[in-house]
Amino acid sequence: MRVVYLILLIVTFSYAKKDFYYGFVDSSGEQISQQRIQAIDDGFETIKNARDFSKEGRLDEAYEQINALKEQNKIPILYSDIIILYSEIAIKKKSKRLILEASKELEKAINDSRIHESDLARAYMILVELKLNINKSDEAKYFANIIINNFDNEVVNAYGKIYLAKVYKYKKNYDQSIKILYEVLTKTTDLLVATLVADELFDVYVLNEQKEKAYELISQVLKKNMDYYASDSFLALEKVNRLLKAQMPEFAVQILHELLNRTDKPAALEDFKYKLAEIYMKMYDGTDKYLTKARELYKDIINDYPSGIYSEKSKMYIDEILMRQGVLEPAAVAAKYADSESMQQKVLVQELLNHKKQKKYDLILKSKRIYKKISDSIAQRFGYESIEKIFDEVAISMIKQYLNTGKCFLLNEALQDARNETFQKLVEDKETKDKFFECLIDVPFEKAYVLLKDTFNTSRNANIYLYLERMAISLQNYTDAKSFSAKIDMVDDKEILAKEFLYRFLILNHNGDSITMDKFFNYAQTNQEFIKFNEDKPMIIDFYYYYYLYLIKKDYREQANEILNRLYEKQKENNAHIYSPFVELELAKIAQTNNQNEKALSLLLDSLEYSRKIRPNALAQVYYEIAVLYEQFNNNIKKDEFVNKCKAIENTENSLYKKMCDEM
Repeated sequence: MRVVYLILLIVTFSYAKKDFYYGFVDSSGEQISQQRIQAIDDGFETIKNARDFSKEGRLDEAYEQINALKEQNKIPILYSDIIILYSEIAIKKKSKRLILEASKELEKAINDSRIHESDLARAYMILVELKLNINKSDEAKYFANIIINNFDNEVVNAYGKIYLAKVYKYKKNYDQSIKILYEVLTKTTDLLVATLVADELFDVYVLNEQKEKAYELISQVLKKNMDYYASDSFLALEKVNRLLKAQMPEFAVQILHELLNRTDKPAALEDFKYKLAEIYMKMYDGTDKYLTKARELYKDIINDYPSGIYSEKSKMYIDEILMRQGVLEPAAVAAKYADSESMQQKVLVQELLNHKKQKKYDLILKSKRIYKKISDSIAQRFGYESIEKIFDEVAISMIKQYLNTGKCFLLNEALQDARNETFQKLVEDKETKDKFFECLIDVPFEKAYVLLKDTFNTSRNANIYLYLERMAISLQNYTDAKSFSAKIDMVDDKEILAKEFLYRFLILNHNGDSITMDKFFNYAQTNQEFIKFNEDKPMIIDFYYYYYLYLIKKDYREQANEILNRLYEKQKENNAHIYSPFVELELAKIAQTNNQNEKALSLLLDSLEYSRKIRPNALAQVYYEIAVLYEQFNNNIKKDEFVNKCKAIENTENSLYKKMCDEM
């Protein structure tokens, strides 16, 4: 954890202590020696230098100075400042050993009354931080409550509550932490206290997954008190890192710009420019906007600090940018930085993106094994969460191309290594969804079906269930198909139920259970609009046939005759005489009943034309019925022709009509 610098509490304490010592008269009546005064002066100067180093983030130098002073110090008045600063630096260095030592020493110094009274509240606050860093949250809470209850000062009490909120944050009791911080925020009129509360509240919001509130909060803080961060570069850079982790780089950019405006130290300027350029690289949005900003900063570093620590890296990153902007070829960059693993991976990403743009899908698939070695961190630099996300886009682009050109047969290869996320995007894309499913139905692909089933099994989307049902039927997986039909029933979407009607019929009819089929036809009777909705589809032919038999069985003669006529017309319309001559024989009977013998004869003669492979028994029946009709028309020549045809039929099985022909 970081130390929050409590500027309000330390404004002139150090100088007050020096003035006190300079006016001190010892027991012999002599003023303190000049040598002693110089030692005190030197000590406070060292503390100031160490503090400045600490604020600049030069922690090793700060620690070296304050630790040396702590070891050598013989002047009691310096001890309070020394141990407090030493503890702050220990926390910043994130060294468990130093933090543990500092915790023990600071607590002992408080108990031994060696901490100056004016430093005591601040010492307790630092002690809370130390205890949390060594996982002693109960002790941290105890010391936070001391700050709240033992100091008669509103501002100090507010700080105590902020530190108590830190303890609750550490314990992951985010609601309690937020409650305490809000209470402080509503009561304080102190800008620094309000800023500290907002800074802490930001962290709690992020941890509590309330990113919108965190975003709004940091936006307001930077508008009202940017100075809080910009006056302390270590604190500012810590905040920058937390903003990047929270995926709010635009605010990190604001802080770094302010740091650049306020510093004139070359080393700090180089450092800030480099960090800002790195953030711009991470903010890549698919355009040249942030790449150009980063490039200008890298150029500044090369020109202004040619011997600086970031000069060589900046040259390399400019080449990376030029490659990404299409100025340099990936192969040239790969050759130039042959020893850099990260640059080699960046080259691979750019090569992959170039192939994707040029639609060289075959080349991508052949090299996929190599591209898969690219780390997620490198992919993220190019605006992708992972390398798999690029492959998702490649797969989608490739599949869209196949779908738009009707090449369903090529989908199998394209989907071999596809992830669930790819299927998800294809289904969510209004342009591709229907074509994609229809393709997979026309050209069944087991793996694609399994992945889609796993991905959308609990989607509650009736339309997707219908597609999955149809895919299952294409793969002859009638068990799954029946399950999806049941799910569509549960969603109870009339429009989808109408679309699913004939597929449900196929599934149930495949199982061949007469009781189940009777229930289905009863369902059809109740939902006549479903039949009408599907009347233009060729699949209706099978339904009409079995529905007719059901209606005859139930003795619904009038309705049965209507369905039989629809079946006849639908077969003619689609030139699919699947149930001929049965249909024509049934219609002929009805015609004869109505004394429409000519119509009956026409139907039967037509059935011979429609039916290419009539079974012997059926053929015998048609010939016999035609012969009988010709006899009624007194056309004995035609009668004898069809009787003889009937007699010539072979391989009939117990055919009554064949026997009757033979006897004529």
